[in-house]
Amino acid sequence: MYTFDSYAWLEYFLAGKKGPKVKKIVDSEEKIFTPSIALAEIKLRLARDGIVERQISDILEFISLRSIIVDATKEISLIAAEVKLKFKLYLIDALIYASALSVKSKLLTADQHFKNLDAVEML
Repeated sequence: MYTFDSYAWLEYFLAGKKGPKVKKIVDSEEKIFTPSIALAEIKLRLARDGIVERQISDILEFISLRSIIVDATKEISLIAAEVKLKFKLYLIDALIYASALSVKSKLLTADQHFKNLDAVEML
């Protein structure tokens, strides 16, 4: 099981250097989770890159169909506060990490803010 952060999904959709590793997981039967906050990051990045709204909608729809969206519940939010304090992460990163912890999966990312944390697989 993996939780993809926005970095992992963007590597997949924008054909980044680390995209093939992500594609292998997406094309497999592996269970994938996506924190809901990552959807905002993905939409923002795609819009800034000039991707048209229809294509952005298609990408977000694909993510919603291929993965289980993890909403920022009260429990996740409280875990995120602890994670932020302990590891000095940005709040959004803490929410993403707490989402992965809540579903007991590995966080797949290349974001260096997560380097050396438990249950993180760096791309």
